[in-house]
Amino acid sequence: MALDRITKNDNASVSIDLMFAVVLVVSAMLGALMIMPNISHEDRDWRIKQYMTATRATDNLVQNMGEPEWEEKWNSTNYSNVTNIGLVYSGANQDTAHKVLDEGKVEVLMRPGYYSSGINVKWWDFPNSNTSMAERENATRALGLTGYDFYMQIHPVGQPLFNSTPLETNLSNVNGAHLNTASVVDRYVYIKDSAGEYLEFDNEVIHYRINMWVW
Repeated sequence: MALDRITKNDNASVSIDLMFAVVLVVSAMLGALMIMPNISHEDRDWRIKQYMTATRATDNLVQNMGEPEWEEKWNSTNYSNVTNIGLVYSGANQDTAHKVLDEGKVEVLMRPGYYSSGINVKWWDFPNSNTSMAERENATRALGLTGYDFYMQIHPVGQPLFNSTPLETNLSNVNGAHLNTASVVDRYVYIKDSAGEYLEFDNEVIHYRINMWVW
């Protein structure tokens, strides 16, 4: 009889323990189901906001001439008085059929840029080693990117002789970049020089691409 009671007590204890374990598992699953959608929703909202901010900043650069005389203010280091930076060509012979940038404006913001090794084709990035903290901070504000960090490149596409290794090297050297969480936006453009002529190589107009990373 004593043995029967012990067996029954053990069975009851096992049953209680099993029920308790099942309750814990079910509670954990229900908690996860309630929490995970909120995390996913917040992450999705954050990603969308970041991407839309990057898109607006990029579109502003390639669709907007910027405020009047922003280049003069920038060149005189009067960065804080610049509220709207645009790179669209604003000289004579404007071509509204394409997004056409002004080489002079590009170089006011991004400085002289670089020549690809072996060919006479230029590309630019910002911020770079010559960019001051004042330029970086005010460009961020004027582009509507306050609260974010960013990096951008303008480089030729469809040029077999263009060496893209420096693009990748400069991107990998961006200080503090969290590129695994960055939103990337690109736009295709052409660029005109001060004489109103498209930048060319080997008698062909160069097609450029602007990439912007925002994180």
